[in-house]
Parts: sequence; C-alpha cells; structure tokens
Amino acid sequence: MSDRPLTEAEIELALSELSGWAHEGDRLTRTWTFDGHLAALAAVGAVGWVQERKNHHADLTIRYNRLTVATTTHSAGNKVSAKDTELAGEISALLD
Repeated sequence: MSDRPLTEAEIELALSELSGWAHEGDRLTRTWTFDGHLAALAAVGAVGWVQERKNHHADLTIRYNRLTVATTTHSAGNKVSAKDTELAGEISALLD
C-alpha cells in the first residue's frame, strides 16, 4: 500500500464509498455511538486488532459511549493516503 498522499479528487472518490467518514484537515474521521461505555471500550479493542494487523494506527478518542477514529499517514507527511482509506473501510466493516 502506497504512502503517497492522495489528491483531493482521490479522497472525495474514496469518501463516496466510506459512509459516515469525513475529510477534516489532513485526516479521515468518523464517530460511532454505542449503547454504553463498555460497548465503546470493546470497539476500541476490536479496532486495535485491525490496526495492529495492518501496522497502521489511527488516533482513537473515547468519550463515554462515543468512539472517534481519526487517521492520517505519518510517512506521507501527515496527509491522507490509501493506507487511511483502506483502514477506514476495514474499521467501518467491523463497527457498522
């Protein structure tokens, strides 16, 4: 998977296939809301396994029952790359 930063057009195309994700600054972001805190914590653990398998790690923020994922590629100058769109897709498949 390439570390090359995606163009705005490439990001928009990817977002058309990534329901709920947004391009904010130089990151892809999405927030999920769960039934309670423990469900949100379980989601963090599951996302952690995906990130480890892909060796690409998003920032995870948990606030009680909400989990926000923000991903960028450090080796691409902290820009969005195909690594981020692929990770976003796998996290969505897991949590949706």
